[in-house]
Amino acid sequence: MPLVTVKVFEDRLTDEAFSASLTSAVTEAVVAVCGESSRENTWVVVEGVPRSQWSFGGNLKLL
Repeated sequence: MPLVTVKVFEDRLTDEAFSASLTSAVTEAVVAVCGESSRENTWVVVEGVPRSQWSFGGNLKLL
């Protein structure tokens, strides 16, 4: 059972169409690699993280 966790800026999750599009695209990517039989068993979890909690290169960046 593939389980994919995607972390995005939490303010992106206010748009339900964004989440639906993202989960669909990730599922299609898993199916492309693992085969059609994986579709029904693929889980995608989208987690929202505040922009203030993202770090790049060891430095906290306010985005």
